[in-house]
Amino acid sequence: MKFALTPIALALLATAGAAQAETVRFATFNASLNRDAAGQLLSDLANPLATGGVTQTVANRIQQAHNVAEIAQRVNADVLLVNEFDFDLNGTPTASSVATGLGYSSNGAKLFQDNFLSAGHGNAVRGLTSGIDYAYRYTPNTNTGLASGFDLNNNGAISGGDDAFGFGNFGGQFGFTIYSKYEIVSVRSFQTFLWKDMPGNLLTNDPTASNLADFYSPAEIDALRLSSKNHVDVTVRINGQDVHFLTAHPTPPTFDGPEDRNGKRNHDEIRFWADYVAGAGYIYDDQGNTGGLEAGAKFVIAGDYNADPLDGDSFKGTVNGQQYNAIGQLLDNPLINTSVTPTAPGGADAATHPSNNGNANQSHVGDPTRDTADFSDSAPGNLRVDYVLPSANLQIEGAGIFWPADPDRNAPNTTGDEYDLVGNFRDRNLYANYPSSDHKAVWVDVTVVPEPETYAMLLAGLGLIAAASRRRS
Repeated sequence: MKFALTPIALALLATAGAAQAETVRFATFNASLNRDAAGQLLSDLANPLATGGVTQTVANRIQQAHNVAEIAQRVNADVLLVNEFDFDLNGTPTASSVATGLGYSSNGAKLFQDNFLSAGHGNAVRGLTSGIDYAYRYTPNTNTGLASGFDLNNNGAISGGDDAFGFGNFGGQFGFTIYSKYEIVSVRSFQTFLWKDMPGNLLTNDPTASNLADFYSPAEIDALRLSSKNHVDVTVRINGQDVHFLTAHPTPPTFDGPEDRNGKRNHDEIRFWADYVAGAGYIYDDQGNTGGLEAGAKFVIAGDYNADPLDGDSFKGTVNGQQYNAIGQLLDNPLINTSVTPTAPGGADAATHPSNNGNANQSHVGDPTRDTADFSDSAPGNLRVDYVLPSANLQIEGAGIFWPADPDRNAPNTTGDEYDLVGNFRDRNLYANYPSSDHKAVWVDVTVVPEPETYAMLLAGLGLIAAASRRRS
């Protein structure tokens, strides 16, 4: 005998369908949307058609922003971190120690959405893209270019990017911003967390002969911040679940001396998230709260971490009998799901590309298909430095890197195919030597399911309604 479901039952069925597992794409892209002078990014993003008789240099910068936007559209992430995006406060290029609140979007982030991400791109060869709309954004403040008042590089003068809390030639250079299709429900930033307050840090517990405690003065040690830009927990609500999007951009482990101050800072910037996801109690944020994540919390760590597990200059090896590996603190972490490693054919292609200016790639140990950055081939060579790392309680459905191989090494990068968006190493006719960036976009697809209690209540309700319907029939 047939029976009809009541409107309430139908509503419950609809709710049950909505509560099923949802696949969500998280991505990171160091898009090189930094500029050489304060205000340039804002002016570029406000002029998407390059009108007003701009110079070829400015036209190249604007085209680069279009290429970045097209890559973002082709990746089509649900939650996206953009590294190297100059910070502004309501249209004023700057940086300060004041944390931006939930919902803050810089003018630059808004202009990039309105004038670039919302507009279609592409051509007949590689196909057209549709605009992509992110309903939610968050732009944190940054330590880059923020004057420290100290001679941090010990060159006898207090000036320049090396003496800022994070390297930057002007306040806000090399910041970052976050775009999301899902609601951002909370933020925690850690811009002012002091390096010395991390137990066992490499600042005051430096195990090497070139000791940082000798390189920096006591006053500098008391003032140095851990984060070279910022560490930010951006919590997004997906399928009724809170997922913590843990975003950062640790300093490159180079541009220093035998003391390896940047390499050691990079190591501890990466360690911060390892401690945070483990719930470390020593952590404090800019909002006055303490502690890390609760046990069982869902998270995705993302960003340009400037550390390869096998190659490059990040802090790794055995020092005084202890093993160190900067990015290994995350890749070997049982709280993190590393069952799938993103790959792309472009990394292997770039390792032997005729445009290379050296042979560093030939000495690398790592798999080039896992590389995410096309660096100088004299040193350090191409590396895996950009990561999207979900928590162990999130299932990975897929992953990738936007790095197509060059379909014709004898043709210029003007044929219209996807490779034109990433290009050959160091094309000096382009802004920043690339059509887009020396880094490539990386993404991971994860499954977010509702809590078991949600399923249980829905199934129980449906069972009762179905039983009642059968009795009436």
